[in-house]
Amino acid sequence: MSDANRPQLKFPTNLRTLTVRNIPAAVDEAITEQAKRAGRSKSDYLQEFLVATFDDLIGNFIRTSELVALMDREMARMMDAELTESPYDTGLTLDGHREFCRILGILSYADLQRIMMAGVPHLSVRARQLEGLTRLSQGASLYAALLAEAATRDEKTLLTLHRSLFHIMDEEHFMREAGEFRAAMRLPPLEQ
Repeated sequence: MSDANRPQLKFPTNLRTLTVRNIPAAVDEAITEQAKRAGRSKSDYLQEFLVATFDDLIGNFIRTSELVALMDREMARMMDAELTESPYDTGLTLDGHREFCRILGILSYADLQRIMMAGVPHLSVRARQLEGLTRLSQGASLYAALLAEAATRDEKTLLTLHRSLFHIMDEEHFMREAGEFRAAMRLPPLEQ
């Protein structure tokens, strides 16, 4: 099934049982301690963790899209950077992914596939912006495509994205990077 046609995950009321074997002792101890601190059973704690992790549209897309994997390797090549090996080392948090979806109106794999395809020609812009990094997280190409998509929007959307996800970066710097994407797409500059 292609990524564009893959359904967005929904967790219905028909639940299933999952058995996990051969967990390293240190991981089991960490789960036990964290569940205890959260006031939950290990089973409930793991269930919440798994549902939160696999109900993450962007995270799932990063881990399953062959296009993202290919473009991540290409961005790493452009930057002469090492691509992280683990598919779980993506850059943003679950909340960050949800914010991208909320702000950009992303509802499905098809939306992400469209954004990724449109962003591919502009990955070199992001590679230049990240010049000097020696390691690149899996999913970096999708994040670049998401930023390119955001750059096509109005100033209000960009400022909302900045305040929500990129507030650690100077607003002027963030808007300049968005302007670089706009220039590459031959869009008029934003009026500030």
